[in-house]
Amino acid sequence: MNEKIKKLFTLFAFSISVLYLYKQIDFEELKLALRQASPLYLSLALILALLTVLLSCFRWYIFLNEVQKTSFKKTFKAYLSGYYLISILPPTLGHIAKVRLVGGDYFRALSSLAMSTVAEVILVIGLTLIFIGFTKVGVVLLLLTLLILIYEKGIYTLIDSILKAIEHPKLEKLTSSLRNYSERLYSGWREAKENKIVFALSFLLSAITLILQILGIIVVGRAFGLSISLTAALKGFIISTIFASISGIPAGVGANEFGLVLGIGSSTKAAISAFSYKFIFQYMWAIVGAMVFYKILGGGYEDSSGE
Repeated sequence: MNEKIKKLFTLFAFSISVLYLYKQIDFEELKLALRQASPLYLSLALILALLTVLLSCFRWYIFLNEVQKTSFKKTFKAYLSGYYLISILPPTLGHIAKVRLVGGDYFRALSSLAMSTVAEVILVIGLTLIFIGFTKVGVVLLLLTLLILIYEKGIYTLIDSILKAIEHPKLEKLTSSLRNYSERLYSGWREAKENKIVFALSFLLSAITLILQILGIIVVGRAFGLSISLTAALKGFIISTIFASISGIPAGVGANEFGLVLGIGSSTKAAISAFSYKFIFQYMWAIVGAMVFYKILGGGYEDSSGE
């Protein structure tokens, strides 16, 4: 029943998003905007997108390299494949699936991926709360999250104690496996954050990638003759991220653009800018990721740290 409700909600969210975007478009203005689009600004947006992908992948790589040795090339292939996987699977499953492609200890590699996204999640949530006026709540949440990161051993101990407490002869195999997975996740997480330079670098890289994405919105807008302020771009980025996260739509198609248009202003140019931005920064990489993913499958799965 819950699964049916989720699917209905996803369908509803997609329909509302597409309908809203369709109503914003004047097709004569759309044709004119496409004809007058600036190749220079679109090329600049592509460069910003490429930098975003490379830096985001490097952020995962530096944590992954702390828990197991692997090449950047192999990590990059897995990261690109992730863009495709989240477009055909629920986002969480897509991210989990791409970890398999780097080989080695799956749970330790998974913990490195989780660690690499923590800084970005903290920054986005903090910016969101501060942007909508909850400045004190945003600061408190950031401090609380950092506290949890520092004292994560307590969380692991609690989970392990609970699993140990519910051990039963009939559940021995299950609880033993869960405790083993938990220990491997915690071990990878702990090792990934032990290097303070890497931990600090992840926040710097996350801040840079966020700035690149927000600048990307402004640059793509300029390509179609639309002036977007930094505040509007930030607002659009935040709303787009939230809508795409809660919609359940694969890759957030429709919801991404809906959120962006709400943030940067409703118009034909805003709609084409929103779609172009998401294509350059996300959908295009899903196409590239699909080619990389099936090439990996065609070459066979390598469960090693090599290329």
